[in-house]
Amino acid sequence: MERFVPHAVLLDRSVVAVTHGGMGATQKAVVHGVPVVAVPFGRDQAEVARRVAVSGAGVRLPAARLTADRLRVAVEDAVGRTDRARAVGAELRGLGGPVAAAEAVERRLVRAVPPPRA
Repeated sequence: MERFVPHAVLLDRSVVAVTHGGMGATQKAVVHGVPVVAVPFGRDQAEVARRVAVSGAGVRLPAARLTADRLRVAVEDAVGRTDRARAVGAELRGLGGPVAAAEAVERRLVRAVPPPRA
């Protein structure tokens, strides 16, 4: 039994990811082109799940409606969205990842701070 397996090892072999809709696991799945079934339970998960559904990279299944039958249907639905998940993943990869995001934040912060007075 493994105590930890990196997401990438699993996602490289996955057809669908069933997750609570946390940003990390969800984003990793989509970046790998794996469609997602997001079952949000709290915090920001509902918004992440909504964005998965809106983007077409997967489906949202509210935790209050979670049953084995509904999960089965959601998985089948998400698998049917594989092409869209791959397209969204390719778009995300093309944006430059964490380095590009950090640089964008830094550019924004630098513009927001007035230059020091002489």
